[in-house]
Amino acid sequence: MASLHTRGGDGSDEGLTDIGGGGKGGKGESVEEGVVSWRERITGSIARSRKVRGGNYVQIATVDEEGKPRCRTVVFRGFIDNVGGTAAAGGEALKMITDARSEKVGQARLQPACEMVWWFGKSSEQYRISGDLMFVGPEGVGSGDEERERQLQIARKSQWGSLSDPAREQFYWSNPGLPYSGEGDPPPPGGRDSDGKVLPVPDTFLLVLLWPKEVKYLRLTDNFAQLDVVGGEATRVNP
Repeated sequence: MASLHTRGGDGSDEGLTDIGGGGKGGKGESVEEGVVSWRERITGSIARSRKVRGGNYVQIATVDEEGKPRCRTVVFRGFIDNVGGTAAAGGEALKMITDARSEKVGQARLQPACEMVWWFGKSSEQYRISGDLMFVGPEGVGSGDEERERQLQIARKSQWGSLSDPAREQFYWSNPGLPYSGEGDPPPPGGRDSDGKVLPVPDTFLLVLLWPKEVKYLRLTDNFAQLDVVGGEATRVNP
């Protein structure tokens, strides 16, 4: 455990138990010895944090063309299944969205490997979800499977319609990452037309899918750790 020992901001020693908020079980929780699949476990973690503002913010890391790590915060928008994926994906992916003009799209298309980190502060749990990214744009994903492509476009359109007005409006902004000029036409308010109807899905809007291959779980209240190989076994491991 020494390698995981840290020092608090006030200079005091801070170990895993300090971060977790208590000893075994923390706040009267019982120590869970059994192994539960990550998918079942994260369902409970999400439910406990549903009312926590920002509880669905996650970090995803990719590498650029020079092999440098790139990390950013995105919003988790649910799970999707029955649309096919890699054999290791188990048929289910985590949904996010992004702008087709963003840096991460070009980076991930060169190297789709990605890791997501999701920290649940309410329950002191961390999930590290490794897998491959897939981007669903107007041209689909090129699978050659008409039904799969149709289902992916339905999912993309549905996600667009469920966004808040401010989120939709962002996809009409000027190219991200370029110097700001303040010029150009203003975006349509809320991504809606003059009658207040949601505009069709723009080409800039991409549905992002992370197909998990491996999930590492750590609960700091009792230092319980688990490794899941998606499509294989889940095993308790040392934290």
